[in-house]
Amino acid sequence: MRMSVWLAGAALLLSATAGRCDPYYASNGIDFVVPVDELDAAAISEAAIHSGFFPVAEADPRLVAARRAADPAYEIWETRSHKIATITLTKMTRTNAFVVTYVAKDPSRKDAPLDGDACRKWLVFSSSIRLEFRNQERKYRFRAPQCTP
Repeated sequence: MRMSVWLAGAALLLSATAGRCDPYYASNGIDFVVPVDELDAAAISEAAIHSGFFPVAEADPRLVAARRAADPAYEIWETRSHKIATITLTKMTRTNAFVVTYVAKDPSRKDAPLDGDACRKWLVFSSSIRLEFRNQERKYRFRAPQCTP
């Protein structure tokens, strides 16, 4: 009897904790395969601003904390509404190269591609990156295939 009560309690506990997991946020990214250059950072900033994203304030706690990390954030951009996605430009200390991450704000299924407004904004941003770095395709690579809005 005690064993069955214990098993029922363990099953209840496992089922309760399984339902409470962190949500997944769809994302994509761009890895630069060459050492950093201030002109590259300026071009990425122009692409972000051209696609409707604006720099986060220098005093923003997320940016301050990200700049103290082992791989410091160079800049963070968001839309004015703060609802679609966040773009983060990080300088990788080990390789001295940039990594751009684009993370949607809406939770989605695990390994789901970007969709909706986040996908549309990603397409504008990634095409702006391609324009900024035309004739320099070997300098960067996209992490995942393009999304379909």
